[in-house]
Amino acid sequence: MNPCMNDLFSKIMNPRFKILIVDDLADNIQVLMRHFEALHPEYILYQATTAQSAFGLALNARVDIVISDWEMPEMSGIELVRMLKGAPLTCHIPVIIVSGVMLSAADLQEALTAGAYDYLRKPVDPVELVARTNSAVFCVKMHMKELAAKNLELSEKALLLSRNNRFNSELTQRLQQLESILQDHKEAVSAIRCMIDDLEGMSREGNWGHFETAFHNVHPEFSKNITCRFPTLTPAELRQCILIRLGMNNKDMAGVLYQSTESIKVTRSRIRRKLSLGNETNLQSYLMMF
Repeated sequence: MNPCMNDLFSKIMNPRFKILIVDDLADNIQVLMRHFEALHPEYILYQATTAQSAFGLALNARVDIVISDWEMPEMSGIELVRMLKGAPLTCHIPVIIVSGVMLSAADLQEALTAGAYDYLRKPVDPVELVARTNSAVFCVKMHMKELAAKNLELSEKALLLSRNNRFNSELTQRLQQLESILQDHKEAVSAIRCMIDDLEGMSREGNWGHFETAFHNVHPEFSKNITCRFPTLTPAELRQCILIRLGMNNKDMAGVLYQSTESIKVTRSRIRRKLSLGNETNLQSYLMMF
């Protein structure tokens, strides 16, 4: 299993979850932080005093849960929920809305309709806070398990594609040898040439198309996000980015992309330059952010 997959499974088992607390009043944030520090010191806590900064933190810190006040100037907690749910990289994050004013059943319905996972009334009871957060943590764990299983399935499909392409390549070489032996038999040579063309076409395009569709079903925004950020990436480089994100080694990528291992290394170096990554940055971990 590749390192990023290991990290995902480790996080499922090890409760170092990241919780972002959002409130325009710093004192309210400190109250919730003290509750968590007393009852769940293993959680990693973030804080934001505006919905705009909270959205940026949710993206950059890849938080697991957001606990947001409803009534905030400029942008409310409900608007933050809608923004998070509308962004592909944050739409899965459970958001717990907190309010001391919007307390009616209609308010609860509005929050849940907007996409909030749960609802807390002020003053917040620490036991209720932890109970509702634990429920959100369970939801996060289930999402992680589902994502890990899908990524594992994608990796297995990519490895199978690599093996199939290597087999097709070896078969093509044998057919080419047979073609040279039977060069005086025009009909046989023509039939062999057709088989060679079919095998090469299948390996270069057909099989990749099925795999790419499966990948985009799991990570629908990856290609769009990374090409938007780095528009000079070529289609060939984007394909390699997809495989690197899944943790494939150079040999298996060469099999999938019908290239030599040396060519894969050259493309990998070119990708790092286009992404402006130093040697200290793990390329796979970086691509996991998109």
